[in-house]
Amino acid sequence: MTLEQLERELPNGLHDAQIVSIERGFEDETLILNVLILAGLPDDPSETRNEYRRAAITFTGVKLFIIESPDASSAFLAPGGVWFSASRSNPGTFSPEIERRLSGCKEAYSFFILDWASNMHVAATDIGFAWSSA
Repeated sequence: MTLEQLERELPNGLHDAQIVSIERGFEDETLILNVLILAGLPDDPSETRNEYRRAAITFTGVKLFIIESPDASSAFLAPGGVWFSASRSNPGTFSPEIERRLSGCKEAYSFFILDWASNMHVAATDIGFAWSSA
């Protein structure tokens, strides 16, 4: 799966989604983004229109995970989930040496963290998604 495919399958894509926690497994090369996904639709009844559901986006075969420092003037001190937007990493995001070493990672994404005005980057071999039961 790719994030682009996930965006197409979700009711609102990743629009208005929030990251609430991150789990990084170095031994098993995983990264789990625990997220809140907007599941309600504009035409839904008012009581469910703004409904969020918990889910996990799991990256496997993670070779690189970077969290940039937040902008000093951003809201990085505020507790709570962070709003984000995601896109494929642009060429030049990583140094040429790193790019060459990541040639087997077909999934490289940058997450712009709106609350921090900075980015998170991940390079992995695959992506999975699951709704949380809680």
